[in-house]
This record gives sequence, C-alpha cells and structure tokens, in this order.
Amino acid sequence: MRESQSARFCGCIKQVRKSIKARRGSSKEQGAIAVCTKAILQSRGRTLKKFKCNGKPRVQTQNRLR
Repeated sequence: MRESQSARFCGCIKQVRKSIKARRGSSKEQGAIAVCTKAILQSRGRTLKKFKCNGKPRVQTQNRLR
C-alpha cells in the first residue's frame, strides 16, 4: 500500500534535516521544509498551508495551482 502524502512529507523532513546545511539566519528544519515542499507538494500542483508531524501526520494544502 502506498504511503499517504502527509506521511511522506513528514518522513522527507526528518531525512533531509539530517543532511542539509543550514544557511545563516535559518535552521536546518526550515530548509528541510522548503526542500520537501518543492519535491513532494509543488510537483503535484499543491502549496503548503499547515502541517503537523507529531502523532498522526497531517498536511493541509491550498487548492491546486493552475
């Protein structure tokens, strides 16, 4: 069975956070969120509105981009 989009998004953040180098003035997690948003959500025409990775992962996206 395929993972849900929210579980893949949260898993991506956890993995990318380990390997990314943070820019000055930002954290590793901010960079990881940006990378995963671009890779997982925007490639499917969605934009990030809210997300939660504690407990059961939830991602709320805006309408599809046109």
